[in-house]
Amino acid sequence: MEPTLKNICNKFKLSAQLLILLATAVLHDGYTNTADAVVFTLTDVAVPTLSIRVGASGSISRVRFNVQGADVGNGIPVDGNRNINFTLVLRATAANPLTGFLTIDSATPLDNGSGATMPTSEISWVSRDEDIPSGSYAGTTNQPLASFLSSVRVRDRHTFQYRNTNVYDAGTYNGQVTYTWAAP
Repeated sequence: MEPTLKNICNKFKLSAQLLILLATAVLHDGYTNTADAVVFTLTDVAVPTLSIRVGASGSISRVRFNVQGADVGNGIPVDGNRNINFTLVLRATAANPLTGFLTIDSATPLDNGSGATMPTSEISWVSRDEDIPSGSYAGTTNQPLASFLSSVRVRDRHTFQYRNTNVYDAGTYNGQVTYTWAAP
């Protein structure tokens, strides 16, 4: 059967009549039955989430300090060559809130590859926003840095400095610190 203007109008009329009947039923029901309350339920479907990003995605971010021979140990701090961005996310339901703890493992000293070492406590940082506070590495395995209640997203940037207060053997010193973000 090919659609004609008459068929389309008849279908439209039927749809319009059905809509009017439904609206009338709703209005009639609304006027003849009273409700004690209207209840809206919003379900908190937050899945507990914990994530951390320190520096560049997918790689270890390096900070280098270039100390000239004549400046070694003179007590004038040396700025690192880059800033490191931090992003922490902690999400949980209101019914089951979490507290996230950011800690640092800086126990392993920097090493020049020839047997000389330098403690990580020679390095400090300044926080841009103080959301993750300024400080220095303690040279320990579980140095507390910050804690936050869920749900939160924290973004900060740290600028690093080498204290330059001691004289160490010449060489390039390498090391790694590990940040841990946990919600026990």
